[in-house]
Amino acid sequence: MLRLRQALGTFLLAAALMPAVPAYAATYYVATTGNNSNPGTSSRPWRTVAYAASKMVQGDTTYVKGGTYQEGLIRFGRSGTSSAPIKLLNAPGEFPIINFIDKTSTRQLLIQNSAGSQKATAWITIEGFEIRNGYVGIKIANGQDLTIRRNWIHHHLKHGIFGNGTRILIDRSKINHNGNFSQCASSPSYCNQDHGIYMNGTAITATNNLFYDNLALGIQVNGTVSYKPTSHPGPEFALSRNWVIANNTFAYQRNAPGIVLWGSECDNARIENNIFYENYVTGANYKANGIAFTGTSTGAIIRNNLAYATGSGGTLFLGSGGQYTQSGNIVNTVNPKFVNAPATLPSSPNFALASGSPAIDKGLSLSASKISYPGTSRPKLSAYDVGAYEYYGSSTTLAAPTSLQVVN
Repeated sequence: MLRLRQALGTFLLAAALMPAVPAYAATYYVATTGNNSNPGTSSRPWRTVAYAASKMVQGDTTYVKGGTYQEGLIRFGRSGTSSAPIKLLNAPGEFPIINFIDKTSTRQLLIQNSAGSQKATAWITIEGFEIRNGYVGIKIANGQDLTIRRNWIHHHLKHGIFGNGTRILIDRSKINHNGNFSQCASSPSYCNQDHGIYMNGTAITATNNLFYDNLALGIQVNGTVSYKPTSHPGPEFALSRNWVIANNTFAYQRNAPGIVLWGSECDNARIENNIFYENYVTGANYKANGIAFTGTSTGAIIRNNLAYATGSGGTLFLGSGGQYTQSGNIVNTVNPKFVNAPATLPSSPNFALASGSPAIDKGLSLSASKISYPGTSRPKLSAYDVGAYEYYGSSTTLAAPTSLQVVN
């Protein structure tokens, strides 16, 4: 009897120490022909993405079928776990569109803990959507271990992606024409306010993305936020340390360069294998096309980027200020030779590399960016290419999607 009690006690202790997991992981579906009173099965799907986001718990996956979804606020208020993440995905072979009903301040995909905005919301994946015409495309409040991949985020009144967190991956997405262009036209002092990505936090990674024609910056690394225990789960949710920005293409940002390291709390950024092309369209030629600095950030490593501008806007690769080391950069000597990207923004730009591009085989081998924007692996030739695409012959032009319908 004593041995039985000891064994039972050991079992109960072990059970108590095991991490909580859901009783089951559910798979749900959303379709334009669905109804939110349905059970969310493939044959009886839900109707709105917002409803799916409100219902999912750790371990759940929702597949959204093709079509346009008129949405208001889409909110993820619960966390997944490392072994049981929450996933919102496009149905295989389909490309759903989230079209917000207007651009008022609640029209966004929001990741914010329902138990309190100062708490983390973790282990969520958003993949395979066109997200358009809202206030902000994706807003993150204290996000952790998030994956935002293969999305087209465009025509939002403010930023494409905005917020804070730690260990967030933004990968293989197209982020363009975000910002209040009308207000900029009437109030020029506003023209530097809205960006493709505007975030703070630690270990944020942006890889293999296209940033173009945003009102101001492609990426603003916000190093002006101090840690507050009443607002942040930990310092890593506030201080912008250890970012990786690699193998992206930045082009035609309207009123600012591709990237800014802004403030004194954005240290040790790695900016590698990116192309900066014709940014700061409205700027004088002494403005930065590539990277600007404000404040006293330190430790940036800037390597193997290609920067080129014809002189109609900003031409400098690096603005003044900042403490960094640089090597292997190709600056204002050769045009990157895109398939379709002249000096001024065309109606349908194509940033795939053409034959003879100086970006071919000039990149560092980076584990963070081994899959290029259209889904091809790196390297195809002898070394990684610079920018979001990987050249592999004349057929590369076929891997330049116009609607981000890229390989799953």
